Amino acid sequence: MNSRQLYLLFLLLLGNLPSFSQSPSGTTGSWLMFFNQARFHEKWSIHTEAQYRSFEITPNTDQIMLRVGANYHINNNYSASAGYAYVPNFAFDKENLKGVQVSENRTWQQFLMRNNLGRVNFEHRYRLEQRWLQSNNGDKYLNRIRYLLRLTVPLNKKVIEKQTVFLTFYDELFIHFSSTPFDRNRLYGAIGYQFLPNLNIQLGYLTQTVNTTTKYYLQTAVFYNVDLRKNK
Repeated sequence: MNSRQLYLLFLLLLGNLPSFSQSPSGTTGSWLMFFNQARFHEKWSIHTEAQYRSFEITPNTDQIMLRVGANYHINNNYSASAGYAYVPNFAFDKENLKGVQVSENRTWQQFLMRNNLGRVNFEHRYRLEQRWLQSNNGDKYLNRIRYLLRLTVPLNKKVIEKQTVFLTFYDELFIHFSSTPFDRNRLYGAIGYQFLPNLNIQLGYLTQTVNTTTKYYLQTAVFYNVDLRKNK
């Protein structure tokens, strides 16, 4: 399948969103996300991200995620990371915000692999998480493993560089170390534009299945990287 066919397929999927864009609760959520990588050494960089997740397209706070980590770059295709995340979770309420219902402190470790097949970029991400959850119903500790497979395809150029339009798709599986291992699955598709070599914006659509419940989200993501090595 060439890039033109992939683009037409993506447009076809977008055209069919109204037919399945409602979750069982009757609402489609939204995620606003910002990702940054600051490279300060040939082998090391800092990862930061902030996400605002809403129960609805309009602001109705579901979850906030703040994540930071250190990346060790083995080479251009392999890296290892570790870090911390804080994740407050809110209750759905159309009238007023009830405050944080569950707060989570999380440590995480991951291994990332990248490779190309023609003009298609593949990314494999393996992540371990240690999760401490606190609520009025008591505290809980959980271990979880996540696997993500992402495909990214440039459309108007052979590689992703300045002024490139691209498509990206991923599927991510979450597994608990427990008697009921399945936690959730996320299926995502987006169209993106590379404004600068270190800046792109993606507009996408995510389907998330938790247990037997599926909910849908519109997503806007900004990826902005800086290379501090150039300033030395």
